[in-house]
Amino acid sequence: MKFNLIHAGTVCLLLCTFLSCGNFENEKNSQREQQTVSPEQFIRQYQKWLDTNDFENAAKYATSEEKSRLDDLKKFVFKTQETLDSSLLHTSILGISCLPEKEYTICICKMKDQFEVYDITFYLKKSNTGWLMDAPPEEAKIYQDEELQHIMDSIFMTMENKFQQ
Repeated sequence: MKFNLIHAGTVCLLLCTFLSCGNFENEKNSQREQQTVSPEQFIRQYQKWLDTNDFENAAKYATSEEKSRLDDLKKFVFKTQETLDSSLLHTSILGISCLPEKEYTICICKMKDQFEVYDITFYLKKSNTGWLMDAPPEEAKIYQDEELQHIMDSIFMTMENKFQQ
């Protein structure tokens, strides 16, 4: 009886080890998939989460500053049940243009919702597992750089021309 109990315990331990290795592989595969996602694909997914008020998934791929912004947005959206249905957006991304993919990437998007067409800027930060959404800077020092401002102006002009066609 003692011998069977030891074998059963060993089999159980091996089974648990095997199953946990499978979960680890699945986690590693999802991290690899996230690393290969382009900034454009990431923004599309992130915007879907925001449109459906899925702040938990959005927060998984956000910097700490963006998580604070999401918490504030979540409190506002879920303030009452009445706002829940009216807060759902139907956003279409008409165009995305990103600066070169580096540690920090800025993407300018032309978007349309049920109310208007507008431009929005997304700030992405590269992490070990892929992209993270960063909150817009309070005081954008980045716009003080004339070369970067010129690049951003040309991106806006290109997107405007494509949108008008």
